[in-house]
Amino acid sequence: MFLDARRASALLVGALCALLLFPAQALEARRAIGQFTHVWYENELPQGTVLSIAQQADGAIWLATYGGLARHSGVGFETIDPRVAPALKSSAITAVSADREGGLWVGTLNGGLYRRQGRTLEPVALPAGIESVFGIVNDTTGGLWLTTNAGVVRMANGTPRLLGDADGFPPRGFYRAIVADRAGGIWIAADGVGVVHWQDGKARLYDEQDGLPSNAVYSLAVDAGDTAWVGTQAGPAFFREGRFRRDPRAAAIDGRRIYSLYGDRDGNVWFAPLDVGLCRLTADDFSCDNTLAGMQGETVRSMFEDREGNLWIGTTSSGLHRLSPSKLVTVTGQMVSNAVRAVHQVPGGALWIGTDGAGLSRYQGSALQPATDYNRQLPSQLVRAILSDGQGQLWVAGTEGVTRFDANGRARNFGLADGLPGTIVFAFAPARQGGMWTGTLQGVARIDGTRVEVVEGTRGDDTRALYEDPDGRLWIGLRSGLRCLSRGTVDTCGTDGLPGTSVFAFHPAADGSLWLGTSVGIVRIHDGKVTRYLERAGFHGDAVFALLDDGRGNLWFSSNRGIGRLARADFAALDRGQVQQLAPRWYGTSDGMLNAQGNGASQTPADRSDDGRLWFGTAKGVVIVDPDRMQGNPQPPPVSIERLLVDGVDVDTQAAGRLGPGVERLELQFAAMSYVAPSAVRYRYRLEGFDRAWSEPGTGRAAYYTNLPPGDYVFRVMASNNDGVWNEQGAQLRFTLLPQWHQTWWLRTLVALFALGALAALVRLRLRAARERERALTHEVAQRTDALREANARLELLAASDALTGIANRREFTRRLQLAWDDHAERDAPLAVLLIDVDEFKAYNDSYGHLGGDAALATLAAALATSLRGSGDLAARYGGEEFAILLPDCDADAALALARQLVADVQRLALPHRASSVAHVVTVSIGAASLRPAHGRNPDALLHAADAALYCAKAEGRNRALPAK
Repeated sequence: MFLDARRASALLVGALCALLLFPAQALEARRAIGQFTHVWYENELPQGTVLSIAQQADGAIWLATYGGLARHSGVGFETIDPRVAPALKSSAITAVSADREGGLWVGTLNGGLYRRQGRTLEPVALPAGIESVFGIVNDTTGGLWLTTNAGVVRMANGTPRLLGDADGFPPRGFYRAIVADRAGGIWIAADGVGVVHWQDGKARLYDEQDGLPSNAVYSLAVDAGDTAWVGTQAGPAFFREGRFRRDPRAAAIDGRRIYSLYGDRDGNVWFAPLDVGLCRLTADDFSCDNTLAGMQGETVRSMFEDREGNLWIGTTSSGLHRLSPSKLVTVTGQMVSNAVRAVHQVPGGALWIGTDGAGLSRYQGSALQPATDYNRQLPSQLVRAILSDGQGQLWVAGTEGVTRFDANGRARNFGLADGLPGTIVFAFAPARQGGMWTGTLQGVARIDGTRVEVVEGTRGDDTRALYEDPDGRLWIGLRSGLRCLSRGTVDTCGTDGLPGTSVFAFHPAADGSLWLGTSVGIVRIHDGKVTRYLERAGFHGDAVFALLDDGRGNLWFSSNRGIGRLARADFAALDRGQVQQLAPRWYGTSDGMLNAQGNGASQTPADRSDDGRLWFGTAKGVVIVDPDRMQGNPQPPPVSIERLLVDGVDVDTQAAGRLGPGVERLELQFAAMSYVAPSAVRYRYRLEGFDRAWSEPGTGRAAYYTNLPPGDYVFRVMASNNDGVWNEQGAQLRFTLLPQWHQTWWLRTLVALFALGALAALVRLRLRAARERERALTHEVAQRTDALREANARLELLAASDALTGIANRREFTRRLQLAWDDHAERDAPLAVLLIDVDEFKAYNDSYGHLGGDAALATLAAALATSLRGSGDLAARYGGEEFAILLPDCDADAALALARQLVADVQRLALPHRASSVAHVVTVSIGAASLRPAHGRNPDALLHAADAALYCAKAEGRNRALPAK
C-alpha cells in the first residue's frame, strides 16, 4: 500500500495507543545517576552542539545542531542540511518540535521556519523581519509558539502573529526558553528581564520581586505536576501560588547557573548546573553526578525524555548523551582497577569488594570506595576471596597468603612461614571445629588463632572452593575435580570425582542438594547421585563461577557469557523428562553490564546481601541484580520502512506504487525506534508474493531482493524491543513490479501459439534423430559426469582451505579433529592440539598496514606447514592471527617439544616487528594439550585445555610455548 496520510495517521494513533497501554517509567528514582546505562554519541553528529531534541510520532529522535538537522532511529545519525534538502536555507538548526499530526517543526538561525511531513521539508512564511527561530512549542489548543529574533510569535490556524507591548510582552529582547504547561499556559524566559507567563490571552511578567533568584533566566521546564521551574544565573526555582520559590532540598545548587533543566514523567526534576554535572531532585532525594564520561565541564543545552523513559542530553561541545533504564546496575569506583574478583557482605554490616589490583573497597554512596586503611596492611592488592566469621573478623585471600582483620581493622597476615601450603589463596569456609578452612594453590589448611594445620592428603591440590556440610564433611572444589575430607580421610565423597572438571562454587539447597558451579556448567549432588546440567541446560562449555538463590525459586549464576538465570522448577522438569532442553535467560551489556565477563575461579565472586539483592563481580565493576526491580520495557517499538532503493536509486516510500519495468535489485531499509538497548532490537520481515516464510535477520536492518518476477507485493516488517516485546503490526509497503515487453501476457500468448506449430513440425524430425541423439547424449553425459566429479573435488579442496594462507581453514580443522577424536578413542591413542597466537599482531597491522599483516600471516602459515611431522598432521588458520595444529598419536611431551620448536622456528624467520614489546621480530605464543579420547570428554575439552595453556603463555610474557595443566 502507499504510505499516505491515512497510514501516517494510523501510525500516530498506534504510537499514542502504545504509550497509553504500555506506559514507560522514567529513570528510576531509587538508582543513583551514575547507575543508569550511559551512552555517549561522540563524533557521530554533524556538529557537537545540540540545542534542541524532539521525538516524532514514528519514534525517531531529532536533534538541532549548528551543522544540520540530525535524525536518529537506533543506529547512526542521518544529517539533513542544504546539500540534501535544497529548501533549507541554513544548516544552523536551533529548534525542533514534533506536532500532533506526526510532523516536525524546524527552526533555524537566519533561515526561518520549516515543517517536515514525511520526507518533505517546506518553508513556513513568517512576519517580515523574522529570520531566526530559537524555540518552538505547541499549546493545548494546537497553537504554535515561537521565540524569534524579533520577539514571540503565535501561529493559530496557519496564521502567524508577532506579539509585542500591546500583548503584555516586555520590550524587544532575547528570549532564551519557552515551554507550555497543561493548563494552556505558555512560559517564556526573557533574558535579563524575568519570566513571561501567557494565560487566557494575557501576559504577566515575573521578576526578582516575585521570587526569581535572578532576572537572568536561562531555562524553563514543567514537571509532571504541571509546576513551572526556572533555571537562572543564581540557581533554580519553582512557581507556586503566584510566586517563584526555592526548593530547600536543592540548596546545593543555589547560586549556580542553570543552563538546562527538565521535568520527567515520574515527577523528578533534572538540572544541569555549570561545573557541577547532572543533578536530580526526586521525592526523597537530591543528588548530583559529575563522573559521566564526556560531561565533565560541559554546558548542557537541552534535555528530553522519550517514550521509553530514556533521558537524552544535548551539550555545547560533546554532542549527545543518553541515560537509559536497565535491568542490571554496574557499580565502579575511582580505583586503579575495577576488575572485581570477590564480593561479601558482613551480615548486617558492610559490603566488601575485592579487586584484581586495587585491593579492598566498600560499597558506599552508590559507588565503590577504596578501603585505604585495610589496603595498607594487605601484602598484595590482588584479592581472590573475602569472608567474615562469627567473631567479627574479616578474612581476605590474595596472591600473597591470607590476611585476617579483627573488629578494629588490625591485620594478621599468614604465609608460607606460618605453615600455609601455598601463598596464592582462592577459598574460605568456616570450620565447625573453629577457625577458617583455607584453600590454596597447593592444598587445604585450617587456620585457628595463630595455628595453621595442613590437610596432608591435599598437598599439591589446586583448590578453588570449599564447603563444610552439616555432617561435617569438607567438600573441596579443585581445578581438576572434586574431593572430600571426612573423618580425616580424603576421598571423592562417593562420587566419580568429576575428573577433568574445575569446581568453582558450592551452593547448598534446603532439600539437602549441593549445587556446584563448574568449568562446563552446573552439577547437582543429591543423595550421592551426580547430575550434570551441561549442554541440555544451555551450557555449551560455559564456566559457572558463582551460584546464588534469589529466594523466588531461581538460581542465578555468572560466567564469561554474562549473568544467567534458571528456575529450579525448570531443572526439575528436565529431570522428569517433561522438557528436553533448557534455555537460560542471559543478561549482558544490553542489560546494564559494562562488561559481560564474569570473574571467578575463586570462592566468592558473588554474594546475596541482606536486602535480597545479588552482587556479581565482573571484569569491569560489580553488577547488582535486584529481583524486585528488574525493570522491563513493555513498549512494542514503533517500526518504520525508512528507505527503498530500486537498482541503487532512492525512491520515496510514499510514492512506491509502480516500479519498473526492468527492476533488478530492491533494497528495503527499516528501523525500530527503541533506544533502551538498540543492540538488542530484533527484526523479522517477509515479502508477500515471494517469501514463503518470515526471515529473521536478527539485528540486521535491511532486506535485499534481486530479479523478482513482475507482480504485486507487500513487504512487511516487525520488530521486538530489548525485552522481546514484539510490534506484531509492524510496518508494510505495497508495490507493483511492472513487466518488460517480453514479459507481457499478449507476447507470451503469441509465443505459445508459435511454439505449438513449431512443435508439430519438429516432432517428426526429433523422432528420426532420436536414436542418434541418444547415443551422442550417452557419450556426452559420461564426459560431463567425469568433469563434474573433478570440479567437485576442486571445490571440496577450496572449501577446506583458507583463502589467505592456503592452509586448512577452521571448518576443515574442526572436521578433522572430530574424525581424529573418534579414531583415537577406538585405539586409545593420545591426540594433541597446538593453538598458536601471533604476538601483538594488532600492533603489527597498525605499523605495517593490513597488506603487510596478510603477507606476514601467509609467511607464518607456510613455515608452520613445513614444520609438521608428516602427512597425518594438519596446520590450519583458526581465525584472525590464530593458527591450530592437529597432531595425531602425539602425547603431551612430544606436543610441547614440537611447540617449542615452532616458537624458535618463527623467531628465526626474522620477520621485522618494530611495534612489538616482545622482540624486534615477529614471535608467537603456543598452548599445547594432549588427551586420550578413550578416557571420555569431547574435542572441546582438548581445545579448552590448549586455549588455557595459550592464555598462560601470553600472560607469562609471550614468545613461548606452555603445556596444559
